[in-house]
Amino acid sequence: MTTQSLLFVGPAPIDAVRLPNHAVQPSKSELNQFFTPAWAAEALVEQFFSDLSSSDLVLEPSCGKGAFLQAIPAHVPALGVEIDPNLAIEAARTTGREVITGDFCSVELPDGITAMIGNPPFELSLVERLLARAAPIIPMEGRCGFVLPAYFFQTHGTVERFRHQWAIQQQMIPRTLFPGLSKPLVFALFTRSTSRALFGFCLYDQAVQFDQLAQDAQRILTAVAPRRSSWHALVENVLAGFGGCASLQDIYQAAAPRRPTGNPWWKEQIRKVLQQHFTRTTTGDWCLPAAA
Repeated sequence: MTTQSLLFVGPAPIDAVRLPNHAVQPSKSELNQFFTPAWAAEALVEQFFSDLSSSDLVLEPSCGKGAFLQAIPAHVPALGVEIDPNLAIEAARTTGREVITGDFCSVELPDGITAMIGNPPFELSLVERLLARAAPIIPMEGRCGFVLPAYFFQTHGTVERFRHQWAIQQQMIPRTLFPGLSKPLVFALFTRSTSRALFGFCLYDQAVQFDQLAQDAQRILTAVAPRRSSWHALVENVLAGFGGCASLQDIYQAAAPRRPTGNPWWKEQIRKVLQQHFTRTTTGDWCLPAAA
């Protein structure tokens, strides 16, 4: 798409803006977009981006009417991108910031962008493309903060794709920010980091590990009998596979690829389970109670 930069310092007449003749205005419903209230944008910038300075360059990648552009402190350089030319005009006029008209995923961007913040359209594939474009631009420890539907994070597979290049944290925000919206919302902060840490997520790492287990191990951990831990069930299955008795080293070897969690002290966990629930023979083997 042809792009055009708009820069207003104070109010400017619409006829002073040059836009592509073929520009067509998408509707809000087509873009699956809801505009952020000004007070909410200000609060999110203050809470998550209070350390911005004049050495930063902040981009709002789908700026709409410019709520986040307006919320960024005046001493911090900032610009926006907006695919809708009419909204681009409104955002530039309201904020006095530069606004590039076009698709963020393909427009030419200036060098030196250190952070991104905004409320992109609620379309998962678009947000994934947005983050893919942002990853080589944002410096290490730089951040992207976006208002997103909570369901974007409902599967561990999606989160794993995100965290290939980002550490992620999320906090729930009121869906009533957008009248008529029925889905819960979060503010998600993506940080360029080698840690790939997750904050505000539970069981996601374990779900990834579960997917990597052999099918028999998955079956054991899914159908654990009452009053038995997953480690107890695993050790019991391992011993059954050896005919009822096995040495400690054999148990370690058989259990290693089937561990239910990434516990680095897994050998200690196995010994604890053996001591609590199984029988040791005079030869040093561990056995199922019935096989002792």
